[in-house]
Amino acid sequence: MVCQDADEFVRTRSQFPDRALLYDDCCSEIMICDFTSHMEVVSFLNLETLRLRLNPGIPTDLPDDLNTRERPLSLIWCVSNTSPDSSVHHAFELMHSASWRETYPGDTRIILDYTGLVSFYDTALVPSLVPRRAGLERWDHRVAGISPEDIESVKDRLARALERPSVKPSGIDWKTVLRVVVDRYANRLDVMKYLLNVSLDDAPVLLHHARMVQRQLRTVLTPYTILTATPSQFPVISNGTNSWAAPVFRECATTHTSSIATHDGMTLTPSERLLLQAVRETTREICRVVTRMWASGFITGLDPFYLSDQPPEVDRIRSLMSEWNKDLMQLISWLDWSVWVKCRPACGTEVHHSQHVG
Repeated sequence: MVCQDADEFVRTRSQFPDRALLYDDCCSEIMICDFTSHMEVVSFLNLETLRLRLNPGIPTDLPDDLNTRERPLSLIWCVSNTSPDSSVHHAFELMHSASWRETYPGDTRIILDYTGLVSFYDTALVPSLVPRRAGLERWDHRVAGISPEDIESVKDRLARALERPSVKPSGIDWKTVLRVVVDRYANRLDVMKYLLNVSLDDAPVLLHHARMVQRQLRTVLTPYTILTATPSQFPVISNGTNSWAAPVFRECATTHTSSIATHDGMTLTPSERLLLQAVRETTREICRVVTRMWASGFITGLDPFYLSDQPPEVDRIRSLMSEWNKDLMQLISWLDWSVWVKCRPACGTEVHHSQHVG
């Protein structure tokens, strides 16, 4: 199967070629190589065939001799005793049912072998595609432009993955390991993005939102905030350094991968080492940004457990919110998780339906 995982796959942003990121999305197609392996016929049914022809009421520049099956779906309708609306509805429902597998966990009937993953976002395997992705949104990423040498490298990696001898598996549930990173941070980062989207001219609202963001930051870091990492004297806090927060960052960045790292170099396949690198570097970047934001808010006096006697100055809060917003937007852009691709605000059920069928 030459495609990224149907739920999560490893990608490296072209502007950060040295970092491997986790990303959840759906594979575009899956190839079944052997229908006799673990498959059986359930039924043979003679189903009704929907005969389609060009809708004469829709203008088009397509040649008259173009085969109907080659025309865009929006230009066709059924010949049988159905109205154009019914045919458009059928076309919509076809896309609607297919979209059920677009989000996690994808098609649960398909069990992927993560130990044999081959990724075109692996910069060590396919370096020629890094400049091809530079400046492009992920929707526009293509394999076109890959070098002949990299094509051979991919084929060789795939062949070795398919032909590798039976080895004792590492036993790591990579699907869960990858997904838990998204589950742990996606919603809270999204909430902080919402809270930071506030007018900087309204001082009371600004202070309220800043404290709520700080509370979210502390919530994210609570499992890693050891007692000795919290400064107890404000003169220490005011010296302008955040070295006291380093233990919090270290625990956040390593807690969920340290046990996996013991397998590295021994039982992990090359694909598993790539996944481990993705988890490590993605978690590290998230923790780096979140810890720095939290430490800055702590110093400013916004932490809910260490509030100062005097409220912070409005100018300082305004500056901090601006810094936070910049850091957070850069992190979200770097992660580029598809869980954030949605309507804002979300469309209502009928609006969503009418936009597809209208």
